[in-house]
Amino acid sequence: MSFPLLRVVGGILLVVAGLVAYSGVSIGASAALILVFGGVVLLAVVFLGHRPRPWDAAVFIVGLLALSTASAGYSFSLQPVTYSATRAQVPYGAISLTVTASTGSVSLGFTNRTGLAYQVNFSAAGGLGGGTVTNSTTGGIFNLKVSSSWSAVSVLVGRGYILYVNVNTVTGSIDMNTPGALGIRNVSLVSSFGSVSAMVDSSDLAGLVLRDDLGSVSLVSHHLGAAAADVPISVSSSTGSVSMDVRLGILDAASLTASAGIGSVSQSLSGFSISQDTSTKVVATAGSFATATRSFVISANSGLGSVSVTAGFG
Repeated sequence: MSFPLLRVVGGILLVVAGLVAYSGVSIGASAALILVFGGVVLLAVVFLGHRPRPWDAAVFIVGLLALSTASAGYSFSLQPVTYSATRAQVPYGAISLTVTASTGSVSLGFTNRTGLAYQVNFSAAGGLGGGTVTNSTTGGIFNLKVSSSWSAVSVLVGRGYILYVNVNTVTGSIDMNTPGALGIRNVSLVSSFGSVSAMVDSSDLAGLVLRDDLGSVSLVSHHLGAAAADVPISVSSSTGSVSMDVRLGILDAASLTASAGIGSVSQSLSGFSISQDTSTKVVATAGSFATATRSFVISANSGLGSVSVTAGFG
């Protein structure tokens, strides 16, 4: 009996579809990715001379449909668990937030609720999963650590704190929405399987990294000011599209590089001097790095997707 290739792949797709539905992961261009994967598998079957039985083909098709449905937004009913603290319990000027999630999406935002320092919500299917919240203090900084294996996580932080953010997910999207939160210092959002989207404002930014292995990445900002010279802003994806739309504050200098391995690069830059502008790479600078005390080094890169960059000053 020949090896049931399509049945095995179909079973894997069903498992992945279950994880996607459970975690609420969002995948940029998911339909296209699923079609490409299905086409590759079918070509492999042809070139290997494999003759699948109808049952094997049926399992494969069901797996594709299940993954497509899950990626479109289907999810299990989620049960919330909440942790919170008041400003009286967090009498510090800065919060260092670290979130680690294995299977589940992560959302971050600010709240205007008077007296609230932070609120963490875990949403797990069927009451399973949950997570942990721990804290400590270092040099006047309140360290808030959130960890989850099977839950979607949402975190709200009270306005007025200086904020350092570090989020890592394996199977889950990341969404950060903090307009007008000028006290943000550092941001690192990294996902292996899911999209990464951030709306970040800062008057004193020391570093920003958005990275995704499989999925789209998006950065929007109405105001970014550099805390020092050569402050890095990096937005990248291995297989998905990359989008950046930022307004930079008054700086001494800024450099910008956008590139795509297999895909196109488009730009709309104001106030920059463009030294290279091709279908796959854009290089531009503003000001003088020789005397800069406040400057950005900006990069936007994708391996297999398109890159769109809009940037200006003011």
